[in-house]
Amino acid sequence: MSTSGDPLPAQSAPRPWPLSPEPEPVFGMLVVVLAFLAMLFSVLSCGAVALVIAHHVPSLSRVHPADLATDPRVLLPAQLAAYLVVLGVLWRLFAYHFRIGFFRALAWRWPLRWPIFLAAGVLLALAVQFSANFLPAPPQLPIDQMMRTASDAWLMTVFGVLIAPFAEEVLFRGLLFPALTRRIGPLVSLGVTSVLFGAIHAQQLAGAWIQVICIMVVGAVLTLVRWRYRSLAAATLVHVGYNGALFAALFVQTRGFTNFPPR
Repeated sequence: MSTSGDPLPAQSAPRPWPLSPEPEPVFGMLVVVLAFLAMLFSVLSCGAVALVIAHHVPSLSRVHPADLATDPRVLLPAQLAAYLVVLGVLWRLFAYHFRIGFFRALAWRWPLRWPIFLAAGVLLALAVQFSANFLPAPPQLPIDQMMRTASDAWLMTVFGVLIAPFAEEVLFRGLLFPALTRRIGPLVSLGVTSVLFGAIHAQQLAGAWIQVICIMVVGAVLTLVRWRYRSLAAATLVHVGYNGALFAALFVQTRGFTNFPPR
């Protein structure tokens, strides 16, 4: 098998429903568990290092540590560093241990009609936002506190649209879903993956369980796309479209990230 990181050829038409991920993953649950533990350790370690560095930056030295921990200028570079470390380890693991390229191992498969998946993500965001108008929600969420200036909002937008979807899809739909499917079947794996996907966003939503459940539904849709099209790239495109639509709506609501409510 090839050791290159080249993705699989573009996918044309999917096979009939229902499908389980194919080909069967070369990795097992041990790799998945270690990847998640490595991500947790990397996020905590890089976050601690970022806080130490921030204390020596003149513009940040007087900021309270609790506020620094949620400052996008500190938090996002730390998360990016953690993602790069874990993804780099996975890249080498697949190439040198499993003798297969990173993208091929995760069934990347770039879809030929990729704009359709971006549009599907936008429609999913509109549906979730419309439904949220009829659901109870706290007046303010922790994630809102991270976007109080235009620069913070732009940092969050770039990270949330271009970086976070890829990293999250690799972990949940690239690794966890196919490995769980091998053991417990695709339907149960879909449910478990969606619940865990919602759980990692619970802190950002301050335990607002209605909103967490909405995230779980989004996770289920992303997993269905991964399952239906056997393509991690397709699920990532939907995720990018979803996040992009949310940030675009925020951009409009805040008049170009210039009119945030007071703290």
